[in-house]
Amino acid sequence: MVVAVTTPDFDTYPIEHTIMSAESRDVWVQVVWSDGRISRFHHIWLRDNCPCDECVHQGTREQMFELVSVSSDVHAISATVAASGGLSIIWSEFEHSSLFHAGWLRANDYGDEARAARVSPIITWDASTWSVPPTFDGLAVLSDDDALYEWLTALRTYGATRLRNVPCTDTAIGDIAGRIGIVRETNFGVLWDVWSEPNPVTNANTALPLPPHVDLPTREYQPGLQFLHCLENEAIGGDSILVDGFRIAELLRRQYPEHYRTLTTVPWNWANRATTTDYRFRSPLIVSAPDGSVNEVRVGNWLRAPLDLPFDDVERAYSAYRVLFEMTYRTDLQLRFRFEPGDLIAFDNRRALHARSEFTDVGGRRHLRGCYTERDELYSRLRMLERSMREKRVATSATYSATHSSTG
Repeated sequence: MVVAVTTPDFDTYPIEHTIMSAESRDVWVQVVWSDGRISRFHHIWLRDNCPCDECVHQGTREQMFELVSVSSDVHAISATVAASGGLSIIWSEFEHSSLFHAGWLRANDYGDEARAARVSPIITWDASTWSVPPTFDGLAVLSDDDALYEWLTALRTYGATRLRNVPCTDTAIGDIAGRIGIVRETNFGVLWDVWSEPNPVTNANTALPLPPHVDLPTREYQPGLQFLHCLENEAIGGDSILVDGFRIAELLRRQYPEHYRTLTTVPWNWANRATTTDYRFRSPLIVSAPDGSVNEVRVGNWLRAPLDLPFDDVERAYSAYRVLFEMTYRTDLQLRFRFEPGDLIAFDNRRALHARSEFTDVGGRRHLRGCYTERDELYSRLRMLERSMREKRVATSATYSATHSSTG
């Protein structure tokens, strides 16, 4: 039976596996679960995460405990299973005790297997995977949280998705982005237009072809998500193109290890210089996370400033850049499709490169509306949706248990 207990971090965790035994060892506590899993929690980790009202503010759920307030050899005198089913610890200092909720403790197990199970999958793709990004109904996303969760899960996993049937209004794109979180304003505004205009402030607002790129690599914190909504498209040409920058990084790492090393270590200069603003940043084209995985790509041909490197690094930097950019033009790595009114593509702007072919307005106007938000907003919204689903599951289980108890 799933038991509902409210936890100290505003979340509700089901207790699906109970604690069978607990034992304090040298520097950790060993917990044996009802399904046979054995978890180990360091004494210092448990002390640091004590949820009592002396250590955590019960209104904000923010920590008040400071590690330097206890000695470096603080340890558990005893570890037992409490009557409530939680883990009870008596500490060596200040007669302090802690009671850990079993569901919370299980969810925060940091053993290798448990940590691996918590990692959200990142799946790369190319033209052999599909011809268009995973597609969802825009009206459903606007009104239904289950549809929203399905869409956002795909966006997190693949880094590129498409919505259809989004209302062709100037504000619809803001409504879609608002379903995730706060819309990010930049020097282009909150919501902005992509069309051919007489005095463009960016190459995007011309009829020129745009090479594969991410937006605003010129910023220290480039936008995490981008949305482009088609309001009109009667132009000739102007096909949309998407390339998975993470797939390119995989290929480079495997096929051109020296170039990959250069692309992840040698910084390029990026600049967005206009009549009223001047944004500049310096970064490698491929940015790695601490564990070596790729965290972001920064590719934007027309936003490169003059390369500023030691003399002996210049040629290898350009050689690696050429190999990367040649890959972005490979047809087997590109998705190529046409925008129709009501279509909206949402993609990870620090992963997916987007581009377009040249177009002409002779047949009619091509008008897209765009905006940005952040990866952080996506992750937060997914967590809140998952929290809501857990609460519903626990409530349903509690109702089922109460009904069957009353009927005998």
